[in-house]
Amino acid sequence: MAVIKAINSRASIANAINYITKKEKTDEKLISGYNCRGINALDEMKATKKAWNKTGGRQYKHFVQSFSPDEDISPDEAHKIAAELVESWNKFKGYEICYATHKDKNHIHTHIIVNSVNFENGKKFCYSKKELQDFKDLSDNNLLKYDKSICEKNAEITTFNINEYKTLEKAISSKYESWILNIALAVNSAKQTAKSVEEFTNILLQKGIKAEWKDSRKYITFKDKDNNKVRDKRLAETFKIQIGKEALINEFQSNSEQFRRQFTGTNDIETEMRNRQTERISAEIERRKSDKSRENFTDGIITGAVVERTDKSRNAERRNSEIKNNPQKPRKRNHEFDR
Repeated sequence: MAVIKAINSRASIANAINYITKKEKTDEKLISGYNCRGINALDEMKATKKAWNKTGGRQYKHFVQSFSPDEDISPDEAHKIAAELVESWNKFKGYEICYATHKDKNHIHTHIIVNSVNFENGKKFCYSKKELQDFKDLSDNNLLKYDKSICEKNAEITTFNINEYKTLEKAISSKYESWILNIALAVNSAKQTAKSVEEFTNILLQKGIKAEWKDSRKYITFKDKDNNKVRDKRLAETFKIQIGKEALINEFQSNSEQFRRQFTGTNDIETEMRNRQTERISAEIERRKSDKSRENFTDGIITGAVVERTDKSRNAERRNSEIKNNPQKPRKRNHEFDR
């Protein structure tokens, strides 16, 4: 049984191709290209981008065709199946593709890197959910030709292990009890209301589930009362729920904000709006007072200057009038000094 996954990666196209073609993970014979040579794929993809002047934005799309560890398949056979899949999907027409089959894990899988720019018309590679499902269906049809098992379809669960799938399918239909489903339901329920990591773990403890959340570890481990353990990564992949550390922290922040708005948010917001309005009014009053003070001060200076000039003029006129009305007699000459 094989599944098709669309991978969202932030790595550069060079890093992506270098990763899938690492010697520790694959062999030269398990590296191939479609519409390009596998060993020169990076250079050819870059040349296409440059030719169409589309070197920015999204650089590639990454798919993985991964087989179950229980599948009886060789790396060569998996690579052949991947080659037929790449060549048969019409969405890949005109796009350069580098694909490599890895054999370093207990499950054989093939990475598929698709250039984002079409070398024939310069169009960017894109697809809809329906087209992605068509790609998965095409993979299943190719697997049947090689007598390989195909992935069971269920909107709620996805798992490599067929026995686990059947158990979960029965559990979801309430015909069976599954510890992993019970943990998943408890975790999903707790994250809907928890506003912090501490509250989240306490809610789970009340349900008989211990959450081992450590900053030094990448994943969260959930353990029930019977010591059954499962990591958040496996639950996320199986039940398609976002329960990684980052996703949960974002959920807690959202719950906390919603709680604040529901119980205290309305009054707080109204009070804050009133306070802000009061502050604006007070600031405007102070501004006007300041402007008025400056205006009065200026007027005072001008008025004082006018008054001063007027007083001086009046004094001068008064002196002139006195001189006219009382002319001074000529001073007598002292002849003693002439002697």
